[in-house]
Amino acid sequence: MKEGREMRRTAPPTRRAWQLMAWIGVTALMMRLGVKWLANQERRQPTDMVDWQAALATARRMLPPAHQPPQHNYQELADTVAPQVAALMQCEIPSGALRVRAVDQSDWLRANLRSFARIMAPLEPHWQAAHDDSDWGLAGRRVNGHVAGVQSGALLGWMAMRVLGQYDVAIMHDADQPNELLLVDANIARIAGEQRVDVAAMREWIVIHEVSHVFQFEGIPWLKPKMRTLMDAFMQTLAAQMADDTGGMWVLAQRALQRGGQGSWLEWAMTDAQQRLFAEMQVMMSLVEGHSNYVMNTIGATRIPQFQRLHQRMEARQHERPTLDALILRVTGMQVKMAQYRDGERFVQAVARHGGPELVAWMWRAEAHLPTKEELHDPARWLARHAPPAGATTV
Repeated sequence: MKEGREMRRTAPPTRRAWQLMAWIGVTALMMRLGVKWLANQERRQPTDMVDWQAALATARRMLPPAHQPPQHNYQELADTVAPQVAALMQCEIPSGALRVRAVDQSDWLRANLRSFARIMAPLEPHWQAAHDDSDWGLAGRRVNGHVAGVQSGALLGWMAMRVLGQYDVAIMHDADQPNELLLVDANIARIAGEQRVDVAAMREWIVIHEVSHVFQFEGIPWLKPKMRTLMDAFMQTLAAQMADDTGGMWVLAQRALQRGGQGSWLEWAMTDAQQRLFAEMQVMMSLVEGHSNYVMNTIGATRIPQFQRLHQRMEARQHERPTLDALILRVTGMQVKMAQYRDGERFVQAVARHGGPELVAWMWRAEAHLPTKEELHDPARWLARHAPPAGATTV
């Protein structure tokens, strides 16, 4: 009896083989049907390199309910601090260039999705051409675009909960709407509460920083065209890289080994031409961000009664990031952005100590006055090349 039950429980080898073959066949059929369905979807509505709708949906799930911006008049505050910013930076902006809008996280998210989509647009034809028109090629393109969209949305959703302000400036395209200074008031109010600082002081401090960006991009004639030239050149190298499908991950691994892990992982993956352009953009953005911090702190110290406490608390916040935030910054390469504030501010402060606001302003009067990458980290070399003796007048 026992042997009979064991025989009934154990299927014959031939039966087990047929069951395995049937399972493999059904799985293959389901996969083939799935690929066919994805390919048909892709033929009807091609996916971008990043599925921006998937990005938006992913990011929205990370955000709180829509925040109603307060009645606080950010435009009035920006107009109030603008004369001091103009005097310190020694430049002017066109009438109507200072446009300010208080937004919630969803507004900021939509504005940045539009900007990123425009930046990526020149690469789209190369992305489409990189995939063949077979069912498998089209299905792969759709899946890749969706995965990129989910990843981008998760990152932008995380950023939307932390960004305080941003000058939404058109660099890569001719703007079809005016540039705007966006202030994410919900984040400003929340972080002021977390840091136990006066929210009005926090608003003014952030506004000074962002208004200085408006003066940089609208008051320094060569800056925006230069940034566009660098970005265009960088995107062209990416397009050429996408068109050349030789090497793949093996080439990336070789570059990383050759560079000995120096710099961020983003730089490991770049070609030599891309690294040169990236380094030049890094110098530019370090100066932009560091200069804005210099303006913010110089003017803030004269306008904000609680400035010292505010500055100390926000500096401490930079060094007390939660482990997850620090990990995200490193994995995504965004620690590069954080380094821009630090390196640029150190350089600008050194220039200001030597020649005051006049020498800082002179630095922005021509592209040729800018420091090299090496000089950015060693201001004495730039001062030796450009600056007059301390106390002399720069013309």
